[in-house]
Amino acid sequence: MSVSLKHITETLPSVDTNDYRSKNAKLFSTLDKILVVIDDDPTGNQTVYGIPLLSSWSIDVFVKEFIEGTPVFYVLTNSRSLTPEATTEIYKEIAENLLKTSELTQKKFTVLSRSDSTLRGHFPLEPETLQQHLKLENAITVFIPVMFEGNRVTLNSNHYIKDEDLLTPVNETPFAQDHSFKYSKGNLKEYIEEKSNGKVKSSEVFSFSIEAIRRRNLDVLAENILEIPDTSYCVFDSLSYYDLDKVTSALLLAEAQGKQIIYRTSSSFVPSYIGLKPKGLLLPKDILDKNNESGGLTIVGSYVKKSSEQLANALSLFDEKQIVEVDVSKILSDSANEYIEAQVSAIDNTISSGHDVIVYTSRKLITGATTNDTVLIASKISNALVDIVKGITVRPKYLIAKGGITSHDLATKGLGMKRSKVLGQIQPGIPTWEMGSETKFSKLPYIVFPGNVGNATTLQTIITKLKHHD
Repeated sequence: MSVSLKHITETLPSVDTNDYRSKNAKLFSTLDKILVVIDDDPTGNQTVYGIPLLSSWSIDVFVKEFIEGTPVFYVLTNSRSLTPEATTEIYKEIAENLLKTSELTQKKFTVLSRSDSTLRGHFPLEPETLQQHLKLENAITVFIPVMFEGNRVTLNSNHYIKDEDLLTPVNETPFAQDHSFKYSKGNLKEYIEEKSNGKVKSSEVFSFSIEAIRRRNLDVLAENILEIPDTSYCVFDSLSYYDLDKVTSALLLAEAQGKQIIYRTSSSFVPSYIGLKPKGLLLPKDILDKNNESGGLTIVGSYVKKSSEQLANALSLFDEKQIVEVDVSKILSDSANEYIEAQVSAIDNTISSGHDVIVYTSRKLITGATTNDTVLIASKISNALVDIVKGITVRPKYLIAKGGITSHDLATKGLGMKRSKVLGQIQPGIPTWEMGSETKFSKLPYIVFPGNVGNATTLQTIITKLKHHD
């Protein structure tokens, strides 16, 4: 049942407005541990900037970052699109490689499992796998899925989506019906019990109320965290960055005193924990090469309702020759290769003439007779978009990739990304990366547009913003 935030906040203690963000920057630096954010989806870095993103996790890759003293970096696993079995193998490998890297470089690290603010993802599998293979037998698991940029907040251990004054429990939204990660509990303590299949009882999960966070001083909060028994789960309320910044200060103080912690959080936690100051939205001049006179390229692979609405509005910006609808039936036919080559040629010609291009898969959803058949169809469609990016020879002014899986595959398989850097947000919740030197188009501005982010005109707004960059 939805509740009024205004009605609730009238009875709450005043917000503690001390500058804990600056304190966190000093505490994180003093901790002298590298923060490794293991991300299950490529869209989860929208709250940070100036931070490396890695698409591989070999010991050599980790050693390079550790030796260079990179204070924080993301490892993009895309595990939300994988099976539990495949996810387990990846997280086991990452954990073992991090341990070996730490031994080789004599540098310590903290690990954070970043996932969805609407509670979708492999939980508790991912943090449990990390804890086991990092040999952190005494660690507590801190679960903080708030994401203020997406209006996800937690109060009385209940996780909500905020729409102006209205708080709707996340379990009463369509996100809870996700075909891969369905759940019924919006109370985080009960959610942990549900997702652990009763292994962890809700009564055993420790929680910090908004009243406790706002009223207690920092040292008391840190002491409370230190007193949490080993291997326990713990959740925290937060209605704003003021609350979260104070929580992360207490967690950093507890870590400094030897508390082992595995973090499972959404996007807002990372800048709070490392003390990264907010940054305004990127302007076209911040990301575009003024000497590149080619057109921009937008690729829409996501099929969710919001993506299709955004696509429909964006199409009004383009002439017929600038629109490439990828016919899925032809992708699944024997003449798929010839069809893709023709699309690539058309895209190259249009971009080279300075005109923007939008590419999208036909909106009719085609499924197979079995689940495996449907997965195979989805894979072929994704591979077709990858082949288009691999095939183009003209460097676009920018590339917008619409959809989580689409953006991951186009970056890693299409452009060959191994390391890039997140520059910031072009619009709220929509990060922009700068492609690394090893990629097909070095320093290409790459905009990662999640399927369910923004309103019906956000894609149209971004394309217009980039078109009129002068």
